[in-house]
Amino acid sequence: MKLITTSREGGKWQEREFVFAGGIKSGIPLIIVDETQTYQTHMGFGAAFTEAAALTLREAGAKREEVIRACFGKEGLRYRLGRVPIHSCDFSTGLWTYARENDRELASFDLSHDDALLVPLIKDCKKECGELFLMASPWSPPAWMKENGSMLHGGKLKRDCYSVWADYFVKYILEMEKRGLKIDVVSVQNETEAVQVWESCVYTAEEEAAFVKVLHKAFERAGIAAKIAVVDHNRDVVVNRCLKEFADEEVRSAVWGIAYHWYCSERSENLSLLHALYPEKHIFLSECSVELGGEEIGDWTHAERYGRQIIRDFNHGSEGWIDWNLALDEQGGPNHVGNYCEAPVMYHRKRGEVLYQPSYYYIGHFSRFIEKGAKRIFCETDTDKKLYAVAYKNPNGTLVCAIQNEESEQEINLVVNGNPARLTLPAHSIQTLLTESSKERKER
Repeated sequence: MKLITTSREGGKWQEREFVFAGGIKSGIPLIIVDETQTYQTHMGFGAAFTEAAALTLREAGAKREEVIRACFGKEGLRYRLGRVPIHSCDFSTGLWTYARENDRELASFDLSHDDALLVPLIKDCKKECGELFLMASPWSPPAWMKENGSMLHGGKLKRDCYSVWADYFVKYILEMEKRGLKIDVVSVQNETEAVQVWESCVYTAEEEAAFVKVLHKAFERAGIAAKIAVVDHNRDVVVNRCLKEFADEEVRSAVWGIAYHWYCSERSENLSLLHALYPEKHIFLSECSVELGGEEIGDWTHAERYGRQIIRDFNHGSEGWIDWNLALDEQGGPNHVGNYCEAPVMYHRKRGEVLYQPSYYYIGHFSRFIEKGAKRIFCETDTDKKLYAVAYKNPNGTLVCAIQNEESEQEINLVVNGNPARLTLPAHSIQTLLTESSKERKER
């Protein structure tokens, strides 16, 4: 068996052999893993293809390929998921759409803006990983479709523009298909309840449900196979919104999944409530990031936030994790409204250096080992200390157990399928235990 360790005071992804030994010791925390109890199926990890990411990687020059390999390659994070904005968002150079103003027939629809940098980046990442599940999300409809006449500051989609906005989705998906990029799922709106100074649009639960019906019918008419996800906002609002939207059986049957973000709330328990209410729905995180406002790049607590929330969300039924910007510059941009953020991979333009944040390595403790199609298995701890753990069984039978310790060094009991061992967790660390495959265990 292998044990991979990353710690604040030690190295990153340090690998060594691990042997189960030592038996149970009283008075120390206990983690139990049992592969006979299984839960949700894993979709994978990924990040967003924003214009900011594409511009940053262009500036990185020859190191662009290094970053693509580091995120999508076999020796990197092994990303298999991606999210792409439908026209501009805050991490763009400015406001832009794909069609001219008041063109209700969408005769002027043109994806050439994306063809310059964004489409080539997505295609190169897809080539590196071989398979890419793509989600597309709008931050705002075009200004002429909105009641406030602006892509900024929230506002609402005009009722008489529901159909043309749905047709806009269809046009976008078909144009991406022409470029060899399949859009697997769309969300109705990024952050359905947020009024932002950047591109944003507000939908009540009832309004989102009404638009889902229009969008679903537009997809059916056009033969579009893309699925529909709703909410695409924070954990604290997902349950109440879905209760209202899915009260309409037509809406419930038209919706494939529920996307959520990590801002404002760490209440992962809401995901378990969603799964109990709507077991047929796919639940996944579609955006997370850490804002940069005077903070130092490389803050270890940012990495611990990633690890803790990945573990807690997965233990409550989340199927996948899509980070926000794939890469950003050292300022946390470019961003046309100054809403700067940290990304797990950043490029320092003056130094010509790729900066891999602690969060990059923490994500890797999950994404490099939990394979698509893996089943989450039983994994529980007996302590309220800052000790978190999650476990999966991969399709080949390999077991993966990730353990995060946010306190000082401590020893724990680890019991996997009835086999006990003692494990020392370095202070402020994350460790991943990778067991043999089913075949290897049988042969042994």
